[in-house]
Amino acid sequence: MVQTLLTALTSYIGTTSDYFVVLLLVFGQYRGPKQTRSIIFGAYLGNALLVLIALLVAVLLKNIPESWLLGFLGIVPIVIGIRKYFSNDDETEEVKDKLAQDNNRNLISNMVIITIGACGADNLALYMPYFATANLVYLPAILLIFIAVLTIVIFLAKKLTDFKPVHTFFERFGDKIQVIIYIVLGLYVMFDAGTIQYLISLL
Repeated sequence: MVQTLLTALTSYIGTTSDYFVVLLLVFGQYRGPKQTRSIIFGAYLGNALLVLIALLVAVLLKNIPESWLLGFLGIVPIVIGIRKYFSNDDETEEVKDKLAQDNNRNLISNMVIITIGACGADNLALYMPYFATANLVYLPAILLIFIAVLTIVIFLAKKLTDFKPVHTFFERFGDKIQVIIYIVLGLYVMFDAGTIQYLISLL
């Protein structure tokens, strides 16, 4: 159980470096109390939708008879992490463009769109392999960990909106931290499912 929960913690932290920068940008754009509440609600809702989609896919994947086959899903976060590291795409610029077009009335829905658009593919690439190989008996505890980490990230982003060194740190090292976590978790999924051991046995 401890190992499952620690992996849940690591996997969710692995998806938050980009999202932290997104939240910094959004909180910097909208500073009113009502706007802050809308941003927070939209952030929770957007992340909940991503987790729900990953869970539904993972439940279907659990019907695969050989568990070692599921381990090949671990390749997905490894590839995504490496691709993101060498990619020239700038998610923060996309978020800035979206914010420039937004208005207060649609802030909740726009925050959901920003969450899914900026982080959806990466998060699903990490969540689906994890949920597919995890023991879902611990799902309530896993979800509580996700909520706790997201709450901390939102709180820190709101408090550190005007703190320039934070922006600089995540712009410089966020991708490096993320690619390491993605690769480690991808390998863990392959090892936990027995894929690596099975491939070695074929040699």
